[in-house]
This record gives sequence, structure tokens and C-alpha cells, in this order.
Amino acid sequence: MTPRPACRRGLTLVELMMSLAIVGLIGVTIGGMLTAVAHGTDDEQSARALVARQLTVTSRLNAAIRGSRQVLDAGDGWLVLWTRDLDGNDAPSLLEIRLIELDTANATLGSYAAPGGAADVAYTLSDNFDAITQTLRGTADFPETRCVGGVQAFALSYDTADATAARLVSYRLRLTSGVNAYEAVGTALLRNHGG
Repeated sequence: MTPRPACRRGLTLVELMMSLAIVGLIGVTIGGMLTAVAHGTDDEQSARALVARQLTVTSRLNAAIRGSRQVLDAGDGWLVLWTRDLDGNDAPSLLEIRLIELDTANATLGSYAAPGGAADVAYTLSDNFDAITQTLRGTADFPETRCVGGVQAFALSYDTADATAARLVSYRLRLTSGVNAYEAVGTALLRNHGG
């Protein structure tokens, strides 16, 4: 007797459809997991970028305030600092002032100061430094250096009612990066008071 060959049988249409459905479900599940991981990674990177931005802006603000002699003028989202008395005449000049200001349209915090080769202009402590710096800001004599972007708010407070007599400057910044937001708070003591 000769052995009978085994009968080869293919997949039925029902088996084929069930296999395709299972493979499709596995593909959708993996795609969903990859999307979730990608969004989680984006949020994590956004949070890290926000922390790095906060450290950058607070260190720059603290350095600018601590290295300054006096607040010359201040308002909502800006302040003018008398950085140092280079000529020793106990009066500020163009080369000795810095404006730090929030640009709400671009959500950036900028710093304006005269470059080393600019022509110096003498001022008195009673001058209107808001008007002076607003006229000069962005010109070749008073160019902007952007401190950091993603700044939504910049609020200032002082240890005295008169900002020009302050020894201590406190600030609050609202920083954003993607969907994340952070409130940065800092305080810096002015180097010495010019009064």
C-alpha cells in the first residue's frame, strides 16, 4: 500500500479577513502609541526649553540690576538703569544707562544700551528717562539686545514707593513655550545707590 499524500488546504476567505483585521488593529495600536510618545516627548522638550529660558532671563536680569547704580525711571514692563558712573561726575550719561523693556508684540524681553563708540550725552537725575530712552531705542546710538523670547508679562516692584530711591528690585516674568507656562520670580539688590 502506498501512503496517501496529505491534502494541502489554503486559507478560507473568513480566515484571511480575520488575519487582516488583527494586523490592522495591531497597526492602529502601535501608531497610537508612537503618537502618544511623540507628544509626550514634545511636551518634555518644551518644559526643558522653558526652564533653560527662565534660567537665562533671570541670570541676565539679576546681573543687569546688581551691576547697576540706580533705577532712573520705571513703568509697567520697563525700567531704566544707571549702570555706572564712568566719568565720576555723579550724573548719568548715554553711555551709562540701560533700558530693559518687554516688547509685547514680539513677546521678547530686550535690553538697550549705547555701544562703546557712541557719542556721549550728559543728563541730570531729574530728566525724563522714559522719554529719552523711547526716542533713542532701536537707533544706532541705543541698539537692542534681545534677552529672551516667549515672555508674556514683566512686572516690577521696589522696596520703596519711589523706584528711583529703590535699593531692591523685584520682578515677575511669565514665560511660555508651547503649551507650557512658567512664572519666574526674582529679586536683586542694586550695587550702590547714587543718591
